[in-house]
Amino acid sequence: MKRLWGLQKFALYPLFLAVVIVTVSSWYECNQLLVQEQTARAQAENANRLKDEFLAIVSHELRTPLTAILGWVGMLQTGMLDSEKATLALETIERNANLQMQLIDDLLDVSCIIRGELSLNCDWVDLVGVMTVAIEAVQPAADTKAIQLESVFDISVEPIWGDSDRLQQVVLNLLSNAIKFTPDCGRVYVRLSKEQSRESGVGSEEQSPHSPTVAQIIVSDTGKGMSADFLPYVFNLFRQADSTSTRLNKGLGLGLAIARHLVEMHGGTIGAHSSGIGQGATFTVKLPIPK
Repeated sequence: MKRLWGLQKFALYPLFLAVVIVTVSSWYECNQLLVQEQTARAQAENANRLKDEFLAIVSHELRTPLTAILGWVGMLQTGMLDSEKATLALETIERNANLQMQLIDDLLDVSCIIRGELSLNCDWVDLVGVMTVAIEAVQPAADTKAIQLESVFDISVEPIWGDSDRLQQVVLNLLSNAIKFTPDCGRVYVRLSKEQSRESGVGSEEQSPHSPTVAQIIVSDTGKGMSADFLPYVFNLFRQADSTSTRLNKGLGLGLAIARHLVEMHGGTIGAHSSGIGQGATFTVKLPIPK
């Protein structure tokens, strides 16, 4: 009888082992699902927080130029301003109206990006011309802060296939960002060159004669730089290094996110580098040159 019971116990070992395996497996799966649920909840809460912060910034940024416009309009209506003050008032109104228009344009672009409705009007584009116009547009802002704006263009860069206005927007956003975060008497450097694309193999830095040629745009500055923690998120929507409404540098912080989307729509890449806070930043755009 004991021998029979021993044989029965031996026969039950596989069943017992199977039950243990199933139990452990079920516990592991439940634990994984719990971790995934907690992660998803944390991500959703963080996304909601970022959007709430962004909406607060939008409200603040749209009100700021409007307040200035209404203030100067009220003073003009009194008829008590001399010609010099009236000219200053009109210039201030125009500047703030343009600022508000840019904010609204950025919001509309982001809305189109989110809905997947942003389109390109493509033709052959001379990047030297595009970058020259962008530099001329930001020169007054640079002059106001006594920022030295340097540019070097390789005129041998061939035309690329793209949307001239959107590519100008990319360069303009990068330059505006650089000037915004560069202190008075700083420097912003812009370069256009033709480069061989690196091989895509892991750890490979070799260039092949068959590698595609790209137009490379570099915008670097001597500004505040970025921390290593923030660098991976610099092109994300609703992300800013300082997302409070009392931050020193104003704006919605959408320019870089829009620039990334536009560059990728052109089949290119965009990257950012900074050695840390106070060390400036460098943005590199690479756009394919058709063979």
